[in-house]
Amino acid sequence: MSEAPRPQRVRVTAPRAEELGRAASGPGLGDPGALYIRSLIRSQLRLAIVCAVAFIVVLVAVPLVFVLVPGLDAASVGGVPVSWIVLGAGLFPVLIAIAALFVRTSARNESRYRSLADDA
Repeated sequence: MSEAPRPQRVRVTAPRAEELGRAASGPGLGDPGALYIRSLIRSQLRLAIVCAVAFIVVLVAVPLVFVLVPGLDAASVGGVPVSWIVLGAGLFPVLIAIAALFVRTSARNESRYRSLADDA
């Protein structure tokens, strides 16, 4: 009786360090898709940073105005304190405008990316 041939053993190992270094170094010049994605990520990050800074500036400016102009806190218009009017009619519309600007510009960035990716 003859023995069945034994299957050949295969050794499975982790990738070598130099292979990992090449993969982590980024896309080559011949990969436009990866370049477009990196460009989209950078533009979205830049937009997020600009909107966050604007948000922080507005939030810091309102209390600063009340500290620098102490009479505003005691004043009222039609029985409503000026601080409430500044918050309701001044601050919230600005914050909503920042959010709307972020959403509109983010959608525009993504549509530009899609048109570039479709052309490539």
